[in-house]
Amino acid sequence: MNHYNCPYCEAYLDANGFVALLIRKDRGVSGIVLLSEELGNYASYMNAKIESKEGEKSDFNCPSCSKSLIYGNEDKLVRLFKTDAIGEKHTILFSAIKGEQSTYQISEERQLTFGEHALKFIDPEWYLKE
Repeated sequence: MNHYNCPYCEAYLDANGFVALLIRKDRGVSGIVLLSEELGNYASYMNAKIESKEGEKSDFNCPSCSKSLIYGNEDKLVRLFKTDAIGEKHTILFSAIKGEQSTYQISEERQLTFGEHALKFIDPEWYLKE
């Protein structure tokens, strides 16, 4: 079983196959978004009042400590930590842009990419330069 954690407070963010995050929109609307914990599955569920438009960036926060999970200089990626079924720890990065399907699982040994837009970052060590 996988577990997803906040990189700041280490709160568990997963439940019943989903990762629960706080999403905030520029127009002051906020709420909970449920993301599939399966990497490469871009299904998400949220209240219709906070739905994003294609190409729109959202701010993601930990629902426990409220800290921003946005990562990197361009503010377009979200960072979580994952511990897999065998206890291996990974950094998970995914796009904060609606419709941009790019997810990265980074561990000491390798980087795995998921999604049709994952090649956006061609340099295989781009995450070390942040």
